[in-house]
Amino acid sequence: MCVGIIGSALCCCLKLGTKVLFCIACSGIGILIIGGLVIYFVFFHNKSGKKTTTVEDATTVTVAVRAMANRVYNEHLKQHLFGNDMPDEKAEDDLGPLPE
Repeated sequence: MCVGIIGSALCCCLKLGTKVLFCIACSGIGILIIGGLVIYFVFFHNKSGKKTTTVEDATTVTVAVRAMANRVYNEHLKQHLFGNDMPDEKAEDDLGPLPE
């Protein structure tokens, strides 16, 4: 289609310019779609009134799980170090002192 040196250069520039404009247009459309999805999920998605897990809830659960794991680890360590010679402190707390 493009004939001659000047025509060939002009044709090449037009093709390249068209590709660049097409890439910019597609990028703009992609950014608009992503922005729309972000706005939808932030403002409109969960408006049913149901409570979702918040950072405070997750932090509370994390602290509880860590405390429970620490307690289990300490009990296991006592069992390993002292065997069955140590009285069960939890039983003492729940039921009073152990009978001798």
